Amino acid sequence: MNRITTLGALAFVALLPACDLIDPPDWRIGEEPVSECTQRLAGWDSNLDVASGAQQVYVPTFTYDITKMDLESIQALIGEGDETAGSRTMASTNETSTAIADFKSLPVDDNGAFFLGNDPAMFRVRGGAQPFENIAQAGCERQQANMRLIEIDAAAMQTGSPVEAEPSETPQ
Repeated sequence: MNRITTLGALAFVALLPACDLIDPPDWRIGEEPVSECTQRLAGWDSNLDVASGAQQVYVPTFTYDITKMDLESIQALIGEGDETAGSRTMASTNETSTAIADFKSLPVDDNGAFFLGNDPAMFRVRGGAQPFENIAQAGCERQQANMRLIEIDAAAMQTGSPVEAEPSETPQ
């Protein structure tokens, strides 16, 4: 009996790594390097109408999944010293997909807006004006631990201002 118990325990320990195949770890947990983020978001602009030719400046809106962030980190996103920063909303609807679509259609400012659902919870924020090719990198650089950039929207600025050399800094 002792030999069978030992073999059973060894088989159990040997099969533990296979548990990740059945129930893989959540991809939103931990830190994601900027290079992996930009690679994951390659082709994000395929559905946008990007002006060709002229150097144009765009204003991006970044949507992050913040479901796995702790309360202190989420509170830090709200902004230092301004408890009213951003729009905090919990859509009341019978369909999560409808509530999320409504949330994503709302305009946001550089203070951001929150969708506080169980899963997902999201944070949308407007980024600074910058050249189109810098947008994905800028959004990935804003990521924090347990936070993932999941969507980018960009709108061309209607001004004739020259393209900035560096992306604008916006508060996080």
